[in-house]
Amino acid sequence: MVSQLASMFDFSFGDISITRIVETEMPMLGATDFFPDWDPRAVDAHRDWMVPRHFDPASGKVVINIQAFLIRTPHHNILVDTCVGNHKPRNRAMFNDQVFPWMDNFRAVGVTPEEIDFVLCTHMHVDHVGWNTKLEDGRWVPTFPNAKYIFSRAELEFWMQQSEQDQMMRTGDYVADSVLPILEAKRELVVDMDHAIEDGLTLEPLPGHTPGMVGLNVSSGGDQAILCGDMMHHMIQCHIPDWSTIACADQSAARATRKAFLDTYVDRDVTIIPSHFPNPTAGFIVPNGDAFAFRYVGE
Repeated sequence: MVSQLASMFDFSFGDISITRIVETEMPMLGATDFFPDWDPRAVDAHRDWMVPRHFDPASGKVVINIQAFLIRTPHHNILVDTCVGNHKPRNRAMFNDQVFPWMDNFRAVGVTPEEIDFVLCTHMHVDHVGWNTKLEDGRWVPTFPNAKYIFSRAELEFWMQQSEQDQMMRTGDYVADSVLPILEAKRELVVDMDHAIEDGLTLEPLPGHTPGMVGLNVSSGGDQAILCGDMMHHMIQCHIPDWSTIACADQSAARATRKAFLDTYVDRDVTIIPSHFPNPTAGFIVPNGDAFAFRYVGE
């Protein structure tokens, strides 16, 4: 069973805890831009749960939560994804040269950057790699100096291809300031997509959004959770699994992965933790007619 602590940010699974560390949560992305198949009638059909928690009708934007996850086991501290980061030059104003209080939030949970053993990047998008590095004396250096940064081999190889650089035109070259400095410092750990970090922490391949995206399967004391990255950005994708986003490298593959995931975990006692769902983020896949729905923990 999941034990949800009073803060609404912490969950425990056996002897493993997962703490959400939020950078920002707000109506962020225009729905019709982000979802190529967006249909306003979907809002009407699902208004009871969409508005205002997941969609802001006034702006036409979907609510997105950008956050990291701190996993504490008896053996290691693992940080999963690292948000947008501070002082990063970006083409989008909402990401450009920001000063978020994320590091204060990180320290408030009782750890220091030096105490992180592994940083897992589920995939290499701008909002998942930003705090990999910090600006120090004019140089980008690893924020977590003692950590090994885990990248799936397929993901790293994809983003190292020059042909893929045009995908960063929308946001700015985050690979240059948030990934390459990790390689230069030799802090990377390049792994297969089913790599086991330790007992109870195993990567789960979730290709499509990017070719090498992985989730993290957490299992301890009979409890199970899956951090599933950007396999779903928004709860509407449970109700309408066919909808992929403009950010998906391969919309068809992302759709197939999402449908298979939903089929696998529907109506099971497995806590699903998508990267971008609003507070409390975690919940369960439940059947909903011919499709699915998402039930938050504690609701």
